[in-house]
Amino acid sequence: MSFVTWLVFVLIGLPDYYQSWSFNAQVIICVLVTVLYFPLTVFILNKFGNQEYIKNSLWLAFYLTLPLFIYDYVYIVLIKGDDISFVFRYWYLSFFYFSFWIQFPLVGWLIKQKALDSLSAQE
Repeated sequence: MSFVTWLVFVLIGLPDYYQSWSFNAQVIICVLVTVLYFPLTVFILNKFGNQEYIKNSLWLAFYLTLPLFIYDYVYIVLIKGDDISFVFRYWYLSFFYFSFWIQFPLVGWLIKQKALDSLSAQE
């Protein structure tokens, strides 16, 4: 999932990985990706064989953000010859290194609350 996300993000951002895009366009892509990941997160968390939604969401954030950073580092620093300060110039990438750590647990908590509310309603 992380590689596919990264590859799509790179392909859409060609030739310069969104650097020539306007600030407004960069913000819009961040919003769109964030919105798209809400239903995807619900889908993935419901695929786990348990109901530990918050714990699973933290693992999901880890297994998505760490590879994304590594792919970006390899592509931007090792291949394109930039340095680690890319995290500031490519802020729209760095946004996801942190936002998924908020978004995924929030979705996990909401799923858990919905499940608890459903149990309460049945009693």
